[in-house]
Amino acid sequence: MARFIVIERATGRVYGDTVRFGAAGDVASPADAVCLIDRHAGRPTRSFGYVNADSDAAQYDAYEIQQASSNSASASDEEAQTLARERSSSMICFVAYNS
Repeated sequence: MARFIVIERATGRVYGDTVRFGAAGDVASPADAVCLIDRHAGRPTRSFGYVNADSDAAQYDAYEIQQASSNSASASDEEAQTLARERSSSMICFVAYNS
């Protein structure tokens, strides 16, 4: 399973390592990560072709992170933020929705 950190643009809130939410192993892309966070937050399902400006769906940036030395998921959002800072040079996937 790929690991992602998702940042909500409007609030700057960082949703920690998606491994914490996608235990079924279904988070393999930035789109999967965003859909997972939307479901977790109770937001409506979106399609990625176009989202209206007045949509209830949040706007996210999703970052894929390289596998850390440990195979365990992040324990907290704070740990995810630290990981994002430490591994900023190795974040290999950036997707901006609603840009």
